[in-house]
Amino acid sequence: MSDSENDPLNSLLSSFALGPAWARAGGDKAERKPKTFAGGDDRPPRRDDRGPRGGAGSRDREGGERRPFQDRGRKFEDRRSGPPVQEDAPPAAGVRVTIAPDQQAVHLIGKEIHQVARVYPLFDVAKILLAEKARLRAVFEAPEPHAPLIRGKLEESVFLTREEAIRHLWNSELRNDLIEEETIEVEPPTGNFQAIARCGISGEWLGPVNFHSYQTNLRRLHRERFAKMPFELYAAKVRTERGEEAVNAWLETTKKKTRWRIKGEETEDAWIDDRAEAERAFGSKCFDKAFEEVRVADVSGAISAKNLSPSLLTSLKIAGSHARNHPAILIPAVCRAVEIEHLPVFKRQGKLHTGPARPHPLPANAVLAERPAAMVAWIRDNKPAKLEGLWKSVLPEGSTAPPAEYAVDLFWLLNQGHILLYTDDTLAVQEARDAAAAEPSTEPKKAKKKKKSKKPKAEAAAKPEEAATEPAETTTEPEAAVSEPAAVPEPAAVSE
Repeated sequence: MSDSENDPLNSLLSSFALGPAWARAGGDKAERKPKTFAGGDDRPPRRDDRGPRGGAGSRDREGGERRPFQDRGRKFEDRRSGPPVQEDAPPAAGVRVTIAPDQQAVHLIGKEIHQVARVYPLFDVAKILLAEKARLRAVFEAPEPHAPLIRGKLEESVFLTREEAIRHLWNSELRNDLIEEETIEVEPPTGNFQAIARCGISGEWLGPVNFHSYQTNLRRLHRERFAKMPFELYAAKVRTERGEEAVNAWLETTKKKTRWRIKGEETEDAWIDDRAEAERAFGSKCFDKAFEEVRVADVSGAISAKNLSPSLLTSLKIAGSHARNHPAILIPAVCRAVEIEHLPVFKRQGKLHTGPARPHPLPANAVLAERPAAMVAWIRDNKPAKLEGLWKSVLPEGSTAPPAEYAVDLFWLLNQGHILLYTDDTLAVQEARDAAAAEPSTEPKKAKKKKKSKKPKAEAAAKPEEAATEPAETTTEPEAAVSEPAAVPEPAAVSE
């Protein structure tokens, strides 16, 4: 029997669906078939491209000449001239990184829980949050004596040093909000130029090696684009080209000059032609507008890598990987987050759960309306009870979907905490504690056996009267009643 598409019970955290894809409603139910190869054999066809004596190449059968290696049309590029692979920076010493749930993501989960009235393990909620970086917050803490962190005011960014922050701001689009930039036409340099240096990675023209701006251009390009690479290694990749074409291409780049001016300084003298000097002025005059020093920085878990210092990025990767491998460490923070959303937290079968309401015992002699009473009776008599079986049993004959009044009755029981609906569609009635177990016992306890005295024989002989007249220790007090578990304070009422 299939439920109605509009039935709210058919939804299972649509935005944060629990369980594997094959277990979700509407998921892909197609069975995966094993791959078969040509000829119907499950084994791949044998391929022998080895050359003589097991060589890597193969020879043409007719001419005997070695054929070049081909891999089904794929093109292999020689990357030896490219930049070396950059390793991650070491984690930031003295900085603690904590992964916490994003409250907006928890709000969406709470909204879904109220709509579907199901009970969810907090462990599964933690895994849902860890599935996407945007559902988490990254909290960086730098206690003393560590230097304060540099947090961005105009965007989410965190840096360890003032220099890293200024370099990031200069290379970001936010620079246009703080500084003016214009390009003007200038006369190209004159002289007899023979060889022109060029960046071996980006291909940008740097100018003749003996030209006055060569070292400035080399340092600038390294600082802006290849700062993670050692300067000596980068300089070794510079190559020189000769010929009229190379000289003309370089001269073409020198016909335009860029200059900068801090916004608000409208005088002509405020323009700065040298890029390094413009960066220094930018840092001294615009730093306080864009950054602040803090001890704790709370940013989105999906923060861009370029908005973090390399060491902080490494620390965040380590913390995120540890949280994904151990979702339970997020449960204390999830408890606080769901309580903010007016969702109760309670323990069932040794695990913490959350749901639409705190479980409320339903006495065995409770008087209910006809439909709710039939639901409760069927669940009690059919353990473990499933939602599909409930509908088959209590719905009128011929019904293909639960009518609205039946869904309303079940929702009332779920939101009162009388019935718990788990994520695997299992239903359970929250029963009251056994009255016999709750009442104190009137039977006396068994008399305790008198322990033999371990006093020395001399001391026992000195007090024969005491030893002889001391009665055996007995008790007739009733047995203490079974203690109820500590009551968890009720959360605040759900806001409309």
